[in-house]
Amino acid sequence: MTDVAGESGVEVTVGPSEGLPPWTFATSEQRILALDYSIEELVSLRHAATAALRIRPVVRHVKTSVIIPTWAYGRLTDSDVEAIDRATLDFASRLRPSEAEAKLPLIIPQSFRTLAGRRGRASLPEAVHGSAQALKTRVIVEVTEINRGTPPGRLNEVASLLGAMCKGVFGRLQPGREAAAPFKDVRLQALAFDAGDVAGTDSDVAAALLEVGEQIQGLAPLLIAQGLPAEGFSDVAEVAGFTHVATRAQETQKAQG
Repeated sequence: MTDVAGESGVEVTVGPSEGLPPWTFATSEQRILALDYSIEELVSLRHAATAALRIRPVVRHVKTSVIIPTWAYGRLTDSDVEAIDRATLDFASRLRPSEAEAKLPLIIPQSFRTLAGRRGRASLPEAVHGSAQALKTRVIVEVTEINRGTPPGRLNEVASLLGAMCKGVFGRLQPGREAAAPFKDVRLQALAFDAGDVAGTDSDVAAALLEVGEQIQGLAPLLIAQGLPAEGFSDVAEVAGFTHVATRAQETQKAQG
């Protein structure tokens, strides 16, 4: 077994890894992608306490070590994205949290493309060894790949189906000036913005937090700022109206734009 410490310092235990990570696959274009995972702590700004743990997948091109960010998944085929989502569920199933960690909700990112299909939703219990009760009491699904082309009616339908299965349903914002647009007619428990998607200086990150925070006010009860490059950005996120934050170490490889 291998001990893995997430960027937050939370330690979890996962399955064996020899050479390449166990989550490695060939895309439809025969590129070899590997998935690495970390565990992030989601902190409530109101209570100054950890509110949930979040699985963070990092997809890398094995040959170049270039990171493929979540916002670029649109360039991958349905089968490629499904492979990433299933690997994430597999990682979740291998976690061995402490007694205290097991009491915290677990946020698992999954693509809308995968979740829109019955097979994708039916795979979710794999994250908790098939336990419908554990899925309902602990797992929060963070739906990624939601953009202006996502039909609001279909998104609401999928969110309703997921809500009946899981503890909660969050939506992941895509970076851009109209990040909030896909959620105008959708009601989810939380919206999450990843500051790691912002290219540029610390000032650019701070400006993006303020801009996005203004856009999404009133669209969900919880507003989450993920991927903050340093603890000090929590203050900026709070001013911007975010309710929860997660800090992340800087990536060492350039993301693929």
